[in-house]
Amino acid sequence: EISLGLVGSEMCIRDSVMHVREVLPRSASIIEAFRGTTSNGHPGQHVLDRARDLAGHHQRQWNAEDASRARAASAENVAATKRLIDDLNAERVALVEQIDKWVAGKIHSRVDASLHTETLGSVIDRLAIAWVRANSLINTEDARDRARLALRQLAELADAYDDLVRDVAAGHRRLPAWRPLKTYRSTP
Repeated sequence: EISLGLVGSEMCIRDSVMHVREVLPRSASIIEAFRGTTSNGHPGQHVLDRARDLAGHHQRQWNAEDASRARAASAENVAATKRLIDDLNAERVALVEQIDKWVAGKIHSRVDASLHTETLGSVIDRLAIAWVRANSLINTEDARDRARLALRQLAELADAYDDLVRDVAAGHRRLPAWRPLKTYRSTP
């Protein structure tokens, strides 16, 4: 009986590993989504689509932040840009929440597994920020060293994401189900 129980639990763990690895895209697929070059049909297509949206969002925010720091920007332009950045942050929070909600419906972790410090949506958000930063710095002549550092940070984040997916699949980690607490929309 004991060996049958172990075999059954090992099969359950193996099924869980396969399910998580099939559903959650690898970091390479997420980076392809940032580029807008993913193909449809991945079981985690929702995550890839939101990742693409996050990258576009962060590029718009990068541009808005540059505009707000321009020496010639008037106080009115800076204020308008700040409102745009707040709107972009609200959009970002909503995209991260969409990823986290989808993941919570698809991935069921062991309750005794160690809790990871961030939601999967937050990790993908940081990947998107790192990707935009690296691409923005690569296109700047005087920022070659910073561009190399940004690329290394992106690679490290991608590795950490893949490690997290493996740990969740193996039942060693579970993802938190947090909800955002900060709001960016003004109330009337």
